[in-house]
Amino acid sequence: MMNLRTARKIKGVSQSELAAMTGVDQTTISDLERGRNTNPSWNTVTRIARALNVTPEELFGTGTPSASKEVA
Repeated sequence: MMNLRTARKIKGVSQSELAAMTGVDQTTISDLERGRNTNPSWNTVTRIARALNVTPEELFGTGTPSASKEVA
């Protein structure tokens, strides 16, 4: 999904680095970015959001990624 890719690039990490940070398979991250996986688990969404310091809504909703926003 585009918002995921944008947030990842703002954070300055590769898909492989994000995978290592989150424990989410790099293939899953790639599939999410390309729209091949449109129904990720909530656990996957929250792990990626926390690693990128954004909300899940910013990643998979209509929000704008903000690399400085904290996720509880």
